[in-house]
Amino acid sequence: MDLGYTCAKDTGTAEYILEVISRTNGGPEEQENSDQRLNQLAEAARLSVDKMSFGSGALVSSQNKLKIGHEKNLPGANIFRQFKLLAARAFHETSRGKLAMTIKVVQQVTLGLVYGGIYKVKDDQASVMDRFGLLSLIAIGGMNMAVASTIRSFTKEKTIVMGEMANGMYRTLPYFLAKAISEIPLVGVYNAIFGAIIYPLAGLQKGKFKQFIGLTTMHTLAGEAAGLIIGAVSPSSDVALSIFPAMIVLNIIFDGRNISEENTPKVLRWLPKISLVRWGFEGLSVNEFNGLEFSTKGPRRGPVVKTGKEALERFGFADRTLKE
Repeated sequence: MDLGYTCAKDTGTAEYILEVISRTNGGPEEQENSDQRLNQLAEAARLSVDKMSFGSGALVSSQNKLKIGHEKNLPGANIFRQFKLLAARAFHETSRGKLAMTIKVVQQVTLGLVYGGIYKVKDDQASVMDRFGLLSLIAIGGMNMAVASTIRSFTKEKTIVMGEMANGMYRTLPYFLAKAISEIPLVGVYNAIFGAIIYPLAGLQKGKFKQFIGLTTMHTLAGEAAGLIIGAVSPSSDVALSIFPAMIVLNIIFDGRNISEENTPKVLRWLPKISLVRWGFEGLSVNEFNGLEFSTKGPRRGPVVKTGKEALERFGFADRTLKE
């Protein structure tokens, strides 16, 4: 049944459905139009239900209530089938957002050019802290954009997801896995674009490019997962957005540079362990500094260091490896 509400190609299906079925809060005329739209959709749904039948023995009750699947609304398909269907839908939704993809590519190119235009690291003493500063900015910026990309969108999509789960269409685990995995290819592409620009412009260590891309990709996926968590526990997008700044500030404070773990108040010592910026910065630093050697010439920023391992000792990263 075509009711005349066609979704634009660059608009996500879930977001558009929420917009159509939501009541508009505005002037009297807007609210009246909104009520008419909702009444039209409700009447169309009622007529559609009246015409439905499910198999030869299925009946629709006099109250027009449907009973699909088991009494406890258990999914009719196994978890692998659920994941397969949800993954196909997630990939389709992701590939449809051409405008969003273009914006993210522009963001990565812009950040790469800005960071690469500002930072020119070498093997002198001043470049030691410059490298740490650049890697910290990459970790902060990556988490910021990753969380922002999911924190608001999921609060809108959550209404549809909860309804589908309540109807026994699928479980939480296959939905989350499908949504996370569908983001991996594009996240990898975005970070590869960023890395291909920032790496040669800034002069980061040669031979560590693949590890750099892998680390930034995992860091972005972790940020998107954090955004999904906040969106899931928030009753509205406004609440989610109000939590967002506080989360960013706490991640920056406990990033491994601003305050040592030993001097962190005891009641807050669990925060560095869940700080996404801290782990992202630590991974990038270990990857970048291991194997480097520095000249003792040039301006100094703190104690003289001759190797990357000595530089990592400043933040307690000397004994860390990427395998940990």
